Amino acid sequence: MREQRDRLTWEYGYEKVPPALARKYAYCEILGPRGPILWDRLILGFVLFAPRTTYPQHSHSEIEESYISVSGAWSENNAAVYSPGSLILNRPGDEHRITTGDHEPCLLAYAWAGPPEKLGDPKMKFAAGRRQG
Repeated sequence: MREQRDRLTWEYGYEKVPPALARKYAYCEILGPRGPILWDRLILGFVLFAPRTTYPQHSHSEIEESYISVSGAWSENNAAVYSPGSLILNRPGDEHRITTGDHEPCLLAYAWAGPPEKLGDPKMKFAAGRRQG
């Protein structure tokens, strides 16, 4: 990362993300179709969430997603509270929601693996009509 730091950019949203959420998170792709290190079969990066953020229930078609906690507390689907060092795996199509703690930001390293055509245009399917808690 140190050698690529001048080429890294933080992005603030995907299509159809609610404006309130867009102000509470950012992601940085390091390796992947849009990262400074180009690769079409894997995406590696970081995502930063503000305290008291809920990233809505969603899924990824044909993309396997994993997170490693770097700092802060968070929960996925309200199943447990995860701390630094925790690892979570979401298989393609698994619906999941991320909720962060009340007092500190949360930094996660993420990896997406899937077919090049999906990673090049990673549309997320947000669950419609569900109450986010």
